[in-house]
Amino acid sequence: YCSYYVPEPTDSIILKICCELYLKVKQYPDALRVAIKLADAALINEVFAASATESDIAQRQLAFMLARQRMFHVVKPDTIEDETLKGVLANTQVSEYFLSLARDLDIVEAKTPEDIYKSHLEQRAVGAGVDSARGNLASTFVNAFVNAGFGQDKLMTEEGSKWLYKNKEHGMMSAAASLGMVLQWDVESALSQIDKFLYSQEDWVKSGALLGVGIITCGVQSEVDPAIALLAEYIDNTNGNMRIGAILGLGLAYSGTCREDVRDMILPVLEDSSASMEVMSIAGLALGLIFVGSSDGDITQGIMTCLMERTETDLASAHARFLVLGLSLLYLGKQGHAEAA
Repeated sequence: YCSYYVPEPTDSIILKICCELYLKVKQYPDALRVAIKLADAALINEVFAASATESDIAQRQLAFMLARQRMFHVVKPDTIEDETLKGVLANTQVSEYFLSLARDLDIVEAKTPEDIYKSHLEQRAVGAGVDSARGNLASTFVNAFVNAGFGQDKLMTEEGSKWLYKNKEHGMMSAAASLGMVLQWDVESALSQIDKFLYSQEDWVKSGALLGVGIITCGVQSEVDPAIALLAEYIDNTNGNMRIGAILGLGLAYSGTCREDVRDMILPVLEDSSASMEVMSIAGLALGLIFVGSSDGDITQGIMTCLMERTETDLASAHARFLVLGLSLLYLGKQGHAEAA
């Protein structure tokens, strides 16, 4: 912990010494934790390889740690021969593990927003109800969070549910996207459930479904890249909301992965003079999520150029804050690099 109280580069020197000591005494999880803090890809791979000499269980523990940090670009799952280890690194089994724990804790049964609100305990005057549109929107979010990852709920996944159509515009978009949170991580079966909304005649529903795809695949690496396959074609769509759903969906799906091919898809949006400030800002945020802590020069230049070329009216928009947030995410934890930029 003393590394927190010393300036650069002394902190890195201390951490490297700690990592070497942990490796000598075969404390691989602690060594990996330090290597991740250093953001040293070579050192991370060295620790991961060294753990294989100890036992399969030890290396699997490290694989879980790397998968939790979504470091697919550092230790690449497709380079691993052991199928179980590859699945752990790619997070493809995280839904199975999550549901197994839920069954052990006996918390699988879907909950409703009312289970959280417990409004029957309130003493509210007659006619003092919440506005129905806002109330439905709130219930959509509560339902998504309380049932996140469980694969079932009582608002969106039940057969014949009409909840989606009890909302309007942004509410419909949120409701469609919330299905992605309920089905999160279960890529194989979830995409078939949300796919029907991609063919909806309502653009709001379609936009939400695009965002939902990103939420479902968030933190899970698949060889077929379903997020790119489903979302890439909507990046340049004429409908602004669909562009937002697709771009933010990609940002969530590939957050922390530093995928250059995804960067090359989204970066041109920052140079598109016809794009609205909202679309541009979401593009900047998505790139910040994907390349968080990477100090990527191309994205930095793209966001800075966008900020300098937009009018004062554009920059006064609330959406412009997302551009700045995206820029700050690029330099998360980089201190000196941020000052230089």
